[in-house]
Amino acid sequence: MKGAMELEPELLLQEARENVEAAQSYRRELGHRLQGLQEARRQVRSPYLVVPHTFNWTAYQKCLCWLMCLVYLLSWMTQFLT
Repeated sequence: MKGAMELEPELLLQEARENVEAAQSYRRELGHRLQGLQEARRQVRSPYLVVPHTFNWTAYQKCLCWLMCLVYLLSWMTQFLT
């Protein structure tokens, strides 16, 4: 009986060590995931991907309208040149 009682604390200690090891491993994994997410956030916030605040749809629409007018004018002119 005495041997079994001495064995139990050793088993509990071993189980606790394994749990600590598993927790540390999980923490490292979460740290790697966090680094990946932070890198993804940095890439999304990259100045090359962010639309400047001065950009608005009306300016974009005006540009498209001018391009369409230019294409129409060029097609009309080619009718007379051919």
